[in-house]
Amino acid sequence: MDGSLLPGFRRYPLPLALAILLVQGALGILLFAVFQEWVPHELGASDAWGGYLLAAYGAARFLLETPTGAIADRIERRAGLLLGFLLMLPAIALMAAVRDARAYLAFAAMLGAATAFLWPATYAIAADLYPVDRRGKFIGFLNLAQLAGFGLGALGGAFLVDHAGGRELFGAAAVSVGLAFAAALVGIPNYRAGSLFRRVDTPARPPLRTVLTGRVAALVGLILLASIALAMLVPAIRPYGERDLGVTFSRLTLALVPAVAVGALLYVPAGDLADRFGRWKPFAAGQLCLVAGLLVLAATASLPVAMGAATLVFAGNVLTVPAWNAAVMDLAPESHGGTLIGLSVALSGLALALGPALGGFVVARWGAQAAFLLSAALAMLASLAIAAYARGAPPARR
Repeated sequence: MDGSLLPGFRRYPLPLALAILLVQGALGILLFAVFQEWVPHELGASDAWGGYLLAAYGAARFLLETPTGAIADRIERRAGLLLGFLLMLPAIALMAAVRDARAYLAFAAMLGAATAFLWPATYAIAADLYPVDRRGKFIGFLNLAQLAGFGLGALGGAFLVDHAGGRELFGAAAVSVGLAFAAALVGIPNYRAGSLFRRVDTPARPPLRTVLTGRVAALVGLILLASIALAMLVPAIRPYGERDLGVTFSRLTLALVPAVAVGALLYVPAGDLADRFGRWKPFAAGQLCLVAGLLVLAATASLPVAMGAATLVFAGNVLTVPAWNAAVMDLAPESHGGTLIGLSVALSGLALALGPALGGFVVARWGAQAAFLLSAALAMLASLAIAAYARGAPPARR
């Protein structure tokens, strides 16, 4: 179906982007402010605990995002979004009610299970409604909403951690999820079956094993490697700020605002680059930007220098994400679009299970700089693997 025929989707998917912006605001509060700051300080957990919570969250996503992608192939896409929003609310309510760090491992997994419904449906809408030569820009626009929402949530959450309490933190997250549900319910149409609860009639689908080619396997391996390199940085952020830069959590969060802003401004142009110049050049360039920024972070104790290096890291991620998601969509046939896209985003869940756990261990044992150096090494390995993979890519998508 042509997305230009749907109200609100003619140039960019505005209702979908609004829903993503709002739910990412809630995740910015929960994954950053709550997991990385509130739990260690308020519940007496160690610095590594934020990594363990992200690991539980990511493991649940990894286990469920491929099945939820398969479900998205059989129902209205927005039904998956709405279900995910609803399932987030019990997890938030339990976090607000229980003050035990170990219990938060289960709550983090519940949150990951809920969000497993979101991105397969979101990216499947992209594959349904927009042609190949516009997918990168479309994904960049959605990632702009994702980053802006997460950044605003993290910033607001950091402020609430310092100036309010748990009730305000979890209340703000729940309100943001409720508004995301309303935006999806009102703004996203039923364009496949005509009814939210009706199963979509599709032609007979070929076996999944015929779709899982060697190139698909190689691509998902690249995505996993690049995602782990980035995810392992999360547990290093707060210790690096406090011990190496000598700043509070809220000040460190404010210092990241310029990097987030630059990343937000670059997302749509980065998607356009993936459409114009192929998927692999922006993917590899993004990994090299990560390497450069991380090496600077590992070597400096200056806040202004660290802010510049963080901007380079964000820019590298911005170049990378639209390119790899568009590459997955290029390989995904319509019959299994949601399933393969679910597999792709499940890898970010696996990265959130492995990366923060690895990063938390490295930070606890050797410090934040060691985590930056290891992440840089993984990103460099990813860039070399991307160059090798691109040699076998179709000319139009190089």
